[in-house]
Amino acid sequence: MNIFSKNFLVKIQTKDYISLFLIHIYPIAIISGNLIINFTIIMFALSFCLNFKENKKFIENIENKVIYLFLIFFISLIINSIFSINFSNSIQRVIKVFFVFFLIMEVTRILKKYDYRIINILLQFWSIVFIIITLDFIFEFIMGYNLIGIKSYYHGRLAGFFGDELVGGAFYHGFSLLVLTYMIYNFKNKNYFFLSIITVFCVSFIIGERANFIKIFFSITLFLMFIKEISLKKKILIFLISILFIISSLNLNKDYKLRYYVQLQSLLSKGGISNYLKNSQYGAHQLTALKIFYEYPVFGVGIKNFRHESKKEKYEDKNNPTTKLRYATHPHQIHLEFLSETGMVGFLIYIIFICYSCFLGIKEYVNKNNYLLLSSIIYIISINLPIIPSGSFLSTYVSGIFWINYAIMAAFIIKEKPKL
Repeated sequence: MNIFSKNFLVKIQTKDYISLFLIHIYPIAIISGNLIINFTIIMFALSFCLNFKENKKFIENIENKVIYLFLIFFISLIINSIFSINFSNSIQRVIKVFFVFFLIMEVTRILKKYDYRIINILLQFWSIVFIIITLDFIFEFIMGYNLIGIKSYYHGRLAGFFGDELVGGAFYHGFSLLVLTYMIYNFKNKNYFFLSIITVFCVSFIIGERANFIKIFFSITLFLMFIKEISLKKKILIFLISILFIISSLNLNKDYKLRYYVQLQSLLSKGGISNYLKNSQYGAHQLTALKIFYEYPVFGVGIKNFRHESKKEKYEDKNNPTTKLRYATHPHQIHLEFLSETGMVGFLIYIIFICYSCFLGIKEYVNKNNYLLLSSIIYIISINLPIIPSGSFLSTYVSGIFWINYAIMAAFIIKEKPKL
């Protein structure tokens, strides 16, 4: 099918152009930084208002369990802000999540309205952006600077178009499965898909973000278990080639060897986790998060307040040599972030929100065998893996990637109500 046929383009209603444009450029917004991400989400709210009648009808005519789940989660954040030690800090993040509702509704409405034809065009554009990012990382790995001259200040990590933020791994994690899904559905020659998976594995490794590499490795491994188009022999070959590349990189590059082998080996050795918590900056953050949770077990200190609470003297541990490094904007672990900032109440609601949403997604996947739905479910599961460090869930960048995946999952879970 020619997805760019004129007959198809005519069928797109003018009032949907804003949302379609916003969805298409969403990965570029993520690359551009927080200001553009926030602006894009606000524009989704504007589009929702411009299409209010259709959205109202859409909401009335669907079985919207995932929307209810999101609203329950949102209400829990409002309650949390009321009990926050700094209301003005918390309410800022809550307002951002409020605007996310419009993103979810517009994405689900558009994907339900135009079905796979528009999704194909969308994923094609996202794939082009992803390929450019991939080539840029490979270029930087070889040359020491990226295509526009940006250099990483941190040995063993690539900057790419993301500059000093060094968050390329999170972007790669958030969009890799969606792009691979496009390739499964559109490449008749499955060798392209085979080579693409190996490339994603290898590039995610050279980016140098260990936590995101582990999440990508987990995600693609789980994804491959369900892909029928690739034989078991080729799946094994994918891992063998990828592992061979990783071993070669470790032996040839001392920075990668230090980050991936030496540091991880010490973590996995006897008493490694205990030493990590006592002698690393991330460990100081996480121990402080636990202390804050013990101090405020019910509602936590409030969203976006770890940064203020963690610096207080009462959390200083004189027996811990890194205690002076405990201050941070967040504890660098998603579950500890919710425990310290939203307490047990907020944490349990978040877990229920994630688990039941994924349950609905898995249930729908079993019925329809939709790889795009599968990819978004796996991403949501992988970002919630315990222990592994993470960015702040409610920060603009991380949540921006999360919510687009959640919206895609929601689009395939939501069903039209049966007509009486």
